[in-house]
Amino acid sequence: MKLSRGQWIILIILIASLIGASGFLPFLFATILAFIPAYYYLRSIRNAEEEDVEPWETLWTSFAWGGITGIFLAGILNTIFTVSIIGILYGTSSESDLEVLAVFVGAVIVAPFVEEFIKPIVMFRNQAVKKEIDEVEDGIVYGAACGLGFGATENVFYGLTAGATAGGIGGVFLIVVLRTFSSILLHLVATSYTGYGIAKYQIEGESFGVVVKYYFLAVLIHAAWNAAAVSSLVYDNDVGAVLLLAFSILLAISGLELAKRRIRELDVAGSNIYGNSIRAGSDGQWSTSSIEQKSSWEQKKLRSSSVDSGEFNSSNSGQTADALYKSSTKTPQELADSTTEWAVNYDWRSAIGFVIFLFFILSDIIF
Repeated sequence: MKLSRGQWIILIILIASLIGASGFLPFLFATILAFIPAYYYLRSIRNAEEEDVEPWETLWTSFAWGGITGIFLAGILNTIFTVSIIGILYGTSSESDLEVLAVFVGAVIVAPFVEEFIKPIVMFRNQAVKKEIDEVEDGIVYGAACGLGFGATENVFYGLTAGATAGGIGGVFLIVVLRTFSSILLHLVATSYTGYGIAKYQIEGESFGVVVKYYFLAVLIHAAWNAAAVSSLVYDNDVGAVLLLAFSILLAISGLELAKRRIRELDVAGSNIYGNSIRAGSDGQWSTSSIEQKSSWEQKKLRSSSVDSGEFNSSNSGQTADALYKSSTKTPQELADSTTEWAVNYDWRSAIGFVIFLFFILSDIIF
């Protein structure tokens, strides 16, 4: 991993400001506490792939973008947009209402849009990272890396706030650890969605609309999370805050496992690396001549999987293979069996947790 001159300047500014505000030892303690778990989260996401595992160099490049450039740019843009919106609303509300409004606007409206836009930019602008995204699941991995870098640095900032440091090392420890099991995973999960959209755009040749779609999904997840945190603070509901924290942690961990499972599913499927250039023909088959246009790595991967099944013959380009997906008519019993299989494999824990999570958000606001 090589940091650019601009990133070195930003890193020095961030370190100097944090040490100046809290002292060297609290800074060192918070940094170790925030970045070691982030590394293990990243390793866990990386190892979810079994084929074509992503190199550490480009993963650290993405991580550094989120943790250095991303956090710096987001801090500036969040401040500019929040101050601008509050300036427009100034005079329409009382001073106390403006304080609450500033927190809500900054955390729920501005931050999700700004941060989810900035975090995955490296997947477009860095050629080394872009080159490594040769499978759809790679977008999830690199999106998660960007989010983890951002979340780790953000944890250091929150761990060194005046409220946390007032409690000494214990206060720093509590804030960073709680956020390590909650907020940092929010950034991982949310940005992995945008990364998935970017990979579908780059690999499968879909329109840029797919990136926009998954970007807005990431914004929605981020905004809902922040709304829960803000509501528990604004409405001063201690019980609600504890319950929201518990369910936030549950959802964050479930989101991590869901992302890893999706990576494994895509990795096992293996067909996504070919994108739109291989299509089933009118007779329900594709020709292996299209395979000859692929890279040597892709040909090798296809040959190895095809040889195992005895279906590939490199010397005969006229041979055809069955299409990956075929339409067929299922009997009522087969439909019932497939429905049962779907119900068994569906991630009900995450779904139920998300419903309960939204319920507590609404209960905090209404009651």
